[in-house]
Amino acid sequence: MSTNVNTALAVGAAAIAVGTTAYAFSSKSSRPFYSANEIGRPVDDVSRKSTANKKSSIQGDDEFDFVIVGGGTAAMVLANRLTERSDVNVLVIEAGKSSRGVHAAQIPAIFFMLQRAASDWSYWTTPQKGCHNRELAWTRTKILGGCSSGNAMMFNLGVPQDYDEWAKLQKGAEGAEGWAYKGFQKYLQKFETFVPHPDVPCPTEERGKTGPVKTGYFGYFAGLGRAFIPTCEAIGIPHVPDVNTSKGAIGVTRVASYIDSKGRRVSTENSYLTPEVLARPNLKVVCGAQVTKICFNDAKRAIGVEFAEKKDGPVFFVGARNEVILSAGAINTPQILLLSGIGPASDLSKHSIPVVQHLPGVGRNLADHIVFNSSFPLRPGYSIKRYMIPTNAGEALSMAGAIAQYLIKGTGPMTSHAQECMAFVRVGDGEIGRKVAGGQPDVDEDSTSGKGAPDVEVMVAPLAWRDHGHKPFDVPEPMTITTTVLRPTSKGTVTLKSADPWDKPLIDPCYLTTKHDMEILVRSVRLAYQLTNTEPLKSIIDHDLKHPLLDHALGSKSNAEIEDVIRSRAETGYHPSCTARMAPLEDGGVVDARLRVHGVQGLRIVDASVQPEIVSGHTTGPTIGIAEKAADLIKEDY
Repeated sequence: MSTNVNTALAVGAAAIAVGTTAYAFSSKSSRPFYSANEIGRPVDDVSRKSTANKKSSIQGDDEFDFVIVGGGTAAMVLANRLTERSDVNVLVIEAGKSSRGVHAAQIPAIFFMLQRAASDWSYWTTPQKGCHNRELAWTRTKILGGCSSGNAMMFNLGVPQDYDEWAKLQKGAEGAEGWAYKGFQKYLQKFETFVPHPDVPCPTEERGKTGPVKTGYFGYFAGLGRAFIPTCEAIGIPHVPDVNTSKGAIGVTRVASYIDSKGRRVSTENSYLTPEVLARPNLKVVCGAQVTKICFNDAKRAIGVEFAEKKDGPVFFVGARNEVILSAGAINTPQILLLSGIGPASDLSKHSIPVVQHLPGVGRNLADHIVFNSSFPLRPGYSIKRYMIPTNAGEALSMAGAIAQYLIKGTGPMTSHAQECMAFVRVGDGEIGRKVAGGQPDVDEDSTSGKGAPDVEVMVAPLAWRDHGHKPFDVPEPMTITTTVLRPTSKGTVTLKSADPWDKPLIDPCYLTTKHDMEILVRSVRLAYQLTNTEPLKSIIDHDLKHPLLDHALGSKSNAEIEDVIRSRAETGYHPSCTARMAPLEDGGVVDARLRVHGVQGLRIVDASVQPEIVSGHTTGPTIGIAEKAADLIKEDY
């Protein structure tokens, strides 16, 4: 990196530090969080006798009605909804800290700064054969609110067919129909308050109006979408004001976001775990402690958990009278299950872990959205790269100015979540698919949840990046078209490296190991190329600028050449799911339709890992909906 770039980045970093320190000071809260030794008993002093039938009020801080493992996206919902009942005591145990005061978890545009830092689990995959044996970075946010506190804030719910498929996969089990879209939609609306924006006309009949989570169109809009939307229309992709309704998602739209009218990120921590909720006497939250094991009695009932603040520190136990609720996410949930003796017996025996319940589906069926970023140069005035990823002193000053605007007004480029528009299309078949395939036959396998469902998402951003924003992109005015395989058939695993709970698990998403996924991704790259050569987008792209980071010529290459580039650059879409899927036991299920773990008692899972199949869109909204429904299921059971 050149001296000028280093200087620019230093100026930008200094501006962020000064500005966001002021912001953090205004966000300070006196909300109570606890340490491990304030709540638990040292393991050596614990008899671990079952207290499942005990109905008296809580006698101390080491026994609760419900112990929620993990403080992520879904956990914040549960903490709020379960403690609405004053006769229920709840404990949340989170490995990270609060997102309050974490600058990158509050200011939308700098969310990428959370990655590979203290507030990130900093996972990496195993070498991916389908990606030229690269080990890929897998960021998972390690603070309250989980990935809702560190994602790109794009509000999307998938399509109705996804939820109808979830219901069908339960094969008539108790409560199965409640997961179909007709029944589940109320939970997607329950969490939301949609805030209209004067610049974006949008129907509101199917939007939530009273939920804790504010959604809308308050992210910075640079204007690239004004060319992208009519360009999509020109090739046959209709403009749809809202892709999150019962009418489905096929079409192009401006991206709605989890950003409020004051330019702040909306996470499940600041939506559900408000100071008023934290003040409830029946809720306690431990931060900075990692659950190492779920404890069971001889009847295979979960009776509590063990947790610690560091590897060589003391281990504590806390009891659960009713249930332990795993809400640790698609990576940590299967890891904790395996460490606790629940999973494939063969996997457990490798690490000399006693088998509590042989459950072959634990850590299997890992699904994630694989993405490819195509980069192109814009003519001056359309890109926001100078505000986000400065590569010279002038751009660093632009960043500083944008930060000042944000701190004073809560507006401007610092409220950007990068992607301005999204389009959902089918490229495996249909008119657009056949056109981009150049006369090739339709893709053999239709992995979508229904004929009206998309197989690809196309997003456009007025900036570009490499290595998740951690490497400079020294093109003055770049843009990116991100294409995503929405329904991958490549399924992976989460397994243990060892029986040591402090060792990171082995993550193998098996990216691009099926013919289907590569065919879909190649077609989506050709679709991106077609868009850049269609008006009006074509006119604002500088087709004469040549640079090794740019993809002008990619669409004109052979399928084999495109495949090679994809394997060298494809990355995660940050949507891991399905590793503890809701399905019958014989179909690899881990939980039933009420989210109870098969074969044991007193253990439920509520997070993205229970999705039976990955949704055809972004996963935060569906996960919040799952948690809202789970809270009602739990209240019904107790």
